[in-house]
Amino acid sequence: MINAHKLIKELGFERLAGSRAEARAAEILTKYFKEMGLGPKLESFELTSFDTGVANVICKGKSFPAHPFGLNKNAEVAGELVYLDNPEVINYNLGAYKDKLIISSRYSRQLALDAQRAGIAGFIRIGSPQREAPSSSHRQKNFKDGYIDSVTVKYKDGEKLIKLAGNRAKLTIKQKVKQATAHNIVCDIKGKGYDDNLIVVGAHYDSVARSPAASDNGGGTATVIKAAEYFSNHIPQRDLRFVLFSGEELGLLGSQAFVEKHKQELNKRCQIMVNVDVAGDVVGFDVARVIGTKELMGYFEGLSKEIGLAFYSDLDIYSSDSMPFAKYEIPSVNILRYGGKGSYFIHTPQDSPRQITQKGLESTITATINFLKHILNAEIFPIKKEIDTSLREKIEKYLWNLNFEEPKLDWKPKYKR
Repeated sequence: MINAHKLIKELGFERLAGSRAEARAAEILTKYFKEMGLGPKLESFELTSFDTGVANVICKGKSFPAHPFGLNKNAEVAGELVYLDNPEVINYNLGAYKDKLIISSRYSRQLALDAQRAGIAGFIRIGSPQREAPSSSHRQKNFKDGYIDSVTVKYKDGEKLIKLAGNRAKLTIKQKVKQATAHNIVCDIKGKGYDDNLIVVGAHYDSVARSPAASDNGGGTATVIKAAEYFSNHIPQRDLRFVLFSGEELGLLGSQAFVEKHKQELNKRCQIMVNVDVAGDVVGFDVARVIGTKELMGYFEGLSKEIGLAFYSDLDIYSSDSMPFAKYEIPSVNILRYGGKGSYFIHTPQDSPRQITQKGLESTITATINFLKHILNAEIFPIKKEIDTSLREKIEKYLWNLNFEEPKLDWKPKYKR
């Protein structure tokens, strides 16, 4: 039997989409599929990627190390250092922060656009206490259309920089941006033949810069591999497709590419997507984020309780690879576990295999396989292909901010940009 924690250790290195390290991870994962007697395939997609760079902030003769946002080319900018508790004030005091270096613990994709419009010179994001500086990235369209030079710093350095607010500071970034090819890993198990329904199970295997990404998302990747191991030995009645996505951390690039490549088949056959993203905390709790209906949420909860697992479930969107499926009204169950060290340290170098345990992976793996067993083998397929109308505006708004362009939807849009 495959040891899930051992697999996560094997993947315990930075796995940026489109990098040599991503290709190395893909080799490890395809080997696991092949050893099960399955036939994995690589599906490529193009993206703009980067080599992990370095940065620093200099103020009053003091230098503070920083991490450049991904997709941020070499840069050197200077300006008055201004601390904002709520950086959204740049939208109210128009022009007041032009050519300033803004430092804040708050950041969002919308803020990236607002900062550019406001003429801000640079943005310095403060990380959380007790953590290394997190890794963030600009979006593909940001890079193409223009962005604000941005970095992250440790919490303790952020405290020091706040005290220096009002002084002139300089932000320096050294980082190579490049065109690259990344790969999704796709592996099918043909069902025995109840009907033509297809179930897709996925997780992303790429990482942010500087992180071994054990919890996010080595845990989800290992769960998919364990599910493949089970169903390679217990062939289901319905068709099952495993997809390990790359490029999730750069804006769901792999899942977007997969959905567009297979959209005709998915529209016709795919009844549900099961996504696993963040897992492995021994101290923590289990969550099911359902992009679907209350009936689907209740069905998952009931099946899990039957085997002794009590999930915190809700009907809501989830920022992961299930979202590109949602625009074609393909429902999903997003299975995750957090609340401990591993999930607290995500997107930092501290998200390492030593922070998670085999025990911490068990409930995620068990719940995923249990749910799949029921929907794959039920005599009548138990789930309606539907997403509650209460989620539509949230989905539309999320997809707008994902790519900064109007999404193509299977329903009349509600959200107005």
